[in-house]
Amino acid sequence: MKMILNERKHAEEALAYGKMDKKPTRTLVCIAKLGLEQGQSIDEVHNVLHQFMSKYYLNYNAVHWDSFFHRVIHQAACYFKTREKAGKSRLIEIDDISITYTELLRIKELRSKRLEKLAFVLLVYSKINNRIHESNVYWVNNVWSEIYSDTGMAVSKRDQGLLVHKLIQSGLLKESKRVDSTNVQVLFAQEEDDVAIKLICFDDFILEYLRWTGERIKNCTICGKRLIAKSNRQKYCKECRNIQRS
Repeated sequence: MKMILNERKHAEEALAYGKMDKKPTRTLVCIAKLGLEQGQSIDEVHNVLHQFMSKYYLNYNAVHWDSFFHRVIHQAACYFKTREKAGKSRLIEIDDISITYTELLRIKELRSKRLEKLAFVLLVYSKINNRIHESNVYWVNNVWSEIYSDTGMAVSKRDQGLLVHKLIQSGLLKESKRVDSTNVQVLFAQEEDDVAIKLICFDDFILEYLRWTGERIKNCTICGKRLIAKSNRQKYCKECRNIQRS
């Protein structure tokens, strides 16, 4: 998943250890938000961003990045004002998402692995969006390429629309009334039930659904990353296995 779900944690780890998102600008946005949330002035936040990039970003050019720093700080300040006006928290801080047995059983009824994967991912996205917007409506307005990427499936543009349409026909989704909108609403969320899966790591999170359905999913004994095990003897993910061999 490309979204940063805990902005405070991400910014703190970036500043402490130099950890950076694959897209560095996402990390800079989190650092700027954290600085403003802690009461730093615009100049202080700008300096923190400059120091961070100087230390951790290869071939950093202060002149090149200066305008971006000013823009991201201004956008973060405006974002805070909008959130505060709506009575919402400033930073996004999501550590886990819970999926219930009722929700999983409804997905399993589809009896199609492709539809099941898509339904599970959309359910997770809808719950994340609820937490971000502090609502209870289960709408998904995210980029479809990112959604399908999290399903772990290679799906053509044509088939992407067909799969969504099938979920709408099955009563699991509702499409937006706006003609130009591709947003969908998840209709099968059922929070009032026992938790079956508690997601705390969102890299390849679809594997937790596959684990629940009985597929052989293991965790790398070195880094903890989830993997589809081809045998009971498999212990490592691809990256750690290569390191072990070197």
